[in-house]
Amino acid sequence: MAAGENKQTRGFALFGLVVGLATGLALYAIAQYWIDPHPQNELARTAFCGVIFFSAAFLLLAQSGAVLRAAPPAAAIAALLAGPTWFMLARSGAGHDYAPFPVFFWFFAGGPLAAFLMTTLAKASLEGGGAPAYRSVFFHGLTLPLIAAGAWLFAGLATTLLLAWAMLLKSLDVDIFDTFFHKPWFFLPFFGAIGGLSIAMISGLQSVLGALRYILLLFARIAMPITAAFSLTLIVVIAIKGPAAIFIGPTPGGLMLALAFVGMLIFNGVYQNGEAAPPPAWLRVSTIISLIAFPIYAVLAAYAFVLRVDEYGLTPPRVIGLAMNGLAAIYSVVCVAGLVTELKWRSERWMPLVAPLNTAMAALWIVALLLVASPLLNPWALSARDQELRLLSGAVTADRFDFGYLRFELGAPGARALDRLSKLQNHPEAAAIRADAARAKAAENEWSYRRPGDTPTAPDKGDSAPAENRTQPGPMDLPLNPREAEGDEAGHPPK
Repeated sequence: MAAGENKQTRGFALFGLVVGLATGLALYAIAQYWIDPHPQNELARTAFCGVIFFSAAFLLLAQSGAVLRAAPPAAAIAALLAGPTWFMLARSGAGHDYAPFPVFFWFFAGGPLAAFLMTTLAKASLEGGGAPAYRSVFFHGLTLPLIAAGAWLFAGLATTLLLAWAMLLKSLDVDIFDTFFHKPWFFLPFFGAIGGLSIAMISGLQSVLGALRYILLLFARIAMPITAAFSLTLIVVIAIKGPAAIFIGPTPGGLMLALAFVGMLIFNGVYQNGEAAPPPAWLRVSTIISLIAFPIYAVLAAYAFVLRVDEYGLTPPRVIGLAMNGLAAIYSVVCVAGLVTELKWRSERWMPLVAPLNTAMAALWIVALLLVASPLLNPWALSARDQELRLLSGAVTADRFDFGYLRFELGAPGARALDRLSKLQNHPEAAAIRADAARAKAAENEWSYRRPGDTPTAPDKGDSAPAENRTQPGPMDLPLNPREAEGDEAGHPPK
């Protein structure tokens, strides 16, 4: 490497160190002077997350010699993520009667995935100076996770070594360092500095990143025929035994979506940047089989979700599952487009329509992930309204309806539904509905609602209403497959 390149790399590493250190100091200031005095302030916690989003995007978008132009797109990414983050934080924590699944989904899947996709598209746009080309989108979509994962690994190792050193000194009766290293004013800046330095240094290790990319793409080529064989076997079994064969497990809808999305990732690993000629026949045929299987998985997942919703109504996890199922259904169009181009077997480029459609799908994924974490597609509100309509329409009778689910799982939308039900007049079961709704509203906690007159000495907050003690099952207690054997006489679902 030339001396100028070495100097440039060192300069970028210093930039990463400074940005990471500044990030840690900012996080400490927010935690110490904003969150600690006001622990329930959602704006403060959103700002804390926003600093992390901005800094991570800024470091991943920045390039040696051109760092300032990465700031505007990084700020835009942080701003777009701030709204859903605030919305979810406002519905989490102690004292909030909201089903936790959407919050967990946003912070452990939806949010990181949306941030990754936005950063990838922004990186490709900065590189090309305009609309992101798929060649650049694929390259950075494969590279950025490697950089981020490497930075987390190095930061974790450095922190582990630091704490191990402090523990060793403490065993020698020198505990000042152990106390020192556990202080937030030291730990957060240290972790941020190591993380920023790691991102900057790993970004410059193009030979290492190239080797890792090669391994991932090689794995995709190896996994494709295995995936095709599995998909073909499953399709044959379903054709012989019927779709009911997939409903043996507890979550067939989620399983079908998982198979579809894993197949999608493997396909894109084989397809790569869309500029290559068709692969060898064995790999090409395997890919065609997998593309045929993808819409089948999407249809089976939709069948599972629709059947469950028809029988038991919407719940927040099902709202998110249906949204993901919609994305799978739309990606089926990409699969069909790729299959149509295979009619011209001797084409110079392989499935040319897939590349631009993949870029459009990335943008669509971002929109969908932001929507399911926003008031526009509020999973709690949609679930509360659907459950209320099921009761009013007679799809479920008052004695089988779980009013406690509205009260303790659907938050403010559920409370508003209970208010309406407690004033209901023109309905065949109006009196029973008003009484049950009033009892749910009056309950101080879920335990007192499920077991009136029985106050435990130490209630389990993680499962305040054990299913075996409930007088009636709730929407989350019922079996996924409504065609399975019915439960016992008390109405409990089969184990």
